[in-house]
Amino acid sequence: MFDKFKLSTQQILIYSLGNVATKVAGFVLLPLFATHIPIDDYSAVVLLEPVWQLLSAVLAMSLPTALLRWLAPERDPQRQKSLVFTVLAALLLLLTAFNLLAWPVNHLLAARGFYADINYKSYLNISFLLVSFDILNLLVLSLLRFRERPLQYVVLNVIKLTANILLNVLFLVKFNLGVASVFLSQLAASVLLNILSLPFLLRNLKPVFLSGPLREMLAYGFPLIFTTVSSIILSLGDRYVIEHFMSSTDTAIYGIGYKFGGILNMFIIQSFQLGFLPFAYKMLNDPEAPRFFARMFTYFMLSLVFPGLLLAMFSREIVVAFTLNQPGYSAAYTVIPLVTLGFIFKGSQYYFSLGLHYVRKTTHNAWIVMLCAAFSLGMNFLLVPRMGIYGSALVLVLSNLLMSLLFYYFSQRMYPIRFEWKRVGLLAGLGIGFYAVASLFSMMGFYMGLITKILLTLLFPLGLYRFGFFDRDEKNRLRQGMQWALSFIRKEK
Repeated sequence: MFDKFKLSTQQILIYSLGNVATKVAGFVLLPLFATHIPIDDYSAVVLLEPVWQLLSAVLAMSLPTALLRWLAPERDPQRQKSLVFTVLAALLLLLTAFNLLAWPVNHLLAARGFYADINYKSYLNISFLLVSFDILNLLVLSLLRFRERPLQYVVLNVIKLTANILLNVLFLVKFNLGVASVFLSQLAASVLLNILSLPFLLRNLKPVFLSGPLREMLAYGFPLIFTTVSSIILSLGDRYVIEHFMSSTDTAIYGIGYKFGGILNMFIIQSFQLGFLPFAYKMLNDPEAPRFFARMFTYFMLSLVFPGLLLAMFSREIVVAFTLNQPGYSAAYTVIPLVTLGFIFKGSQYYFSLGLHYVRKTTHNAWIVMLCAAFSLGMNFLLVPRMGIYGSALVLVLSNLLMSLLFYYFSQRMYPIRFEWKRVGLLAGLGIGFYAVASLFSMMGFYMGLITKILLTLLFPLGLYRFGFFDRDEKNRLRQGMQWALSFIRKEK
């Protein structure tokens, strides 16, 4: 059992490096944005991010995800290559048709004054291309995961990150292109990844179109489109409600706070998805699978709660450091604790939803997420006029909690797992208690609060150890790890 945990953790950590490389640009570049893009203009980026994600969800037809599910049981290498060719051909056809239609429609809408800001026409045209190349990126990266090419996966994503950062600096500082720099840099970096990965992709293609498996993959993936679209509405629709009832400044502040609170999603949840899902599919028939999945959930929650606690406690210091305390930008820290809690629930609902994937009951996923998206929109319209951006942050928590409960209920009926609720409850209780103490001492002044937060950070793992979170085998392995670390330090000295 421990070997399986070790292998799955290695997969998650390796692929998390690539995922971090694609996401970290938004944080590295935030000081540059804060000094070169006014807060009101930055709201365009905040509002167009959901458009990218919605288009990606619809146009991809969940085919890269379905491809992993179909490749896993297939043992014939030539048929695997034909499956890849089939999905690639289908995506190229869909993306070409979309761009041929979307560009003229966008031009017509702009000509009729549909956009308040005429620049949105250019932003959307770039976005259409960006989404198209990103979907092709996703196909290649999914194939690299299946072929277990972690080094190539990480290198490609690091190159993409580097290109994105350098081009943003060039376009913003040298050419002063403003918000357009964000879109153009991402597009160029996405194109570069496709060019560099082309030799690998060609080696994994056999030009045989398999219409039967394609229909099956579409049937499997079609409900997931509604799931993904509803998830995007649930997660990002709130910023349009804020824009409607509040102001562009409020939208930008909430979007930045959401970005920092979403660190759990970008760096942990998405990395977990990338590394764990292919491994989980391959061990579905293992008799130890339910016990393994139960223990892995406990570790997954630990990986969310501890970093989430740090984000919530140090939210002000983090935002001020990244935004250089620029007017408007630094106010984003106030929503981070609630957003972080929302993403902890998002992580749990993702894990519970995997049971429905295992039994191929993805229709349930669609209905659950659509219901929660409707709940989220309704509650945002109710609370945002009364509570502002804090209403949206609260709705994020409630919506993900509701979705987590629904996924748990239906998944347990079809793929029952005996989760370690006592340990998870202890983890949650300590996290809430430590955050309450940090908040109390923060009221006594900046330095008193900072010292308390640092002490609590050091005490949290000790608290877990003292209150019995770890079992005997885990304690032994922790002691062995500490002994190895101490001996390594002594040798270095």
